[in-house]
Amino acid sequence: MNILIKIRELANLTNSEKELADYILANPRKTLQFKPKELATAAFVSTATIYRLINKLGLNGVGELKIEIASSLRETTEEKEINYDYPILESDTPYQIMTNLNQIYKGTLDETLSNADPEELVRIGEKLINAKIIDVYAASANLFFAQNFRFQMQEIGILVNVPEEDYIQRLSAANSDKNHVAIVISYGGRSETLQKAVKILSENNTPIILITSMQENALAEFAAHKIYMASAENHYNKVSSFSTRQSLLSILDTIYSIIFNYNYDKNIHYKTNNYQKMNNDLI
Repeated sequence: MNILIKIRELANLTNSEKELADYILANPRKTLQFKPKELATAAFVSTATIYRLINKLGLNGVGELKIEIASSLRETTEEKEINYDYPILESDTPYQIMTNLNQIYKGTLDETLSNADPEELVRIGEKLINAKIIDVYAASANLFFAQNFRFQMQEIGILVNVPEEDYIQRLSAANSDKNHVAIVISYGGRSETLQKAVKILSENNTPIILITSMQENALAEFAAHKIYMASAENHYNKVSSFSTRQSLLSILDTIYSIIFNYNYDKNIHYKTNNYQKMNNDLI
């Protein structure tokens, strides 16, 4: 498992260990440069806290921790130079803008893949394939991606519910039960509407698949499964959500493809047959 995800999901941490974990997640590259005492000073913890956290990660020392972090980070020169929050400058030509965005997209896909847990993807696929009803809960611009996922699934005969308004989301959650599976899209858990819906889903024992960032998310405790988006962007101070959008699209496309692959021949036939029926109706 990606060491940053492992740190993110560690349970039963002391307050100081949590402070250290949060610092490493927010500053993985700086962590690589620090000696133990320097890391302790930067994170406002003791050196002993560092070694306790390392033990909980099942590692043998600071050196191994750095190796694991380094392997989890994007390593190309282009990715280090690009600013994910401000990838375009006033002086950039249109072609330079396109080139910069291309670097962000490549880095985003690499990070999304790095964050993925292969075994978790298998479990998520099985959960969705066996679900009687799939509901997708999202807010703001993420609703458009949820609607696109619904369209993809409808093309292979699987109906997906995407409630949009606050009341409808809460009503959908209230109608949900253990036979439903809820996909919740939330970068940081800040939407009050999603907070209410997730609480209801949890009370109704509905399995929740949370698509979230590597940052802290209060909804994570309610999720049976988690998929992590690329998390390099600042949530507020940026030109646009270039990386987050690309990462979310990649994850939803992956989920769709996993489900498609489960009954590959059947889905190919279903899709092509339906398109033929629709085209035959054209005058």
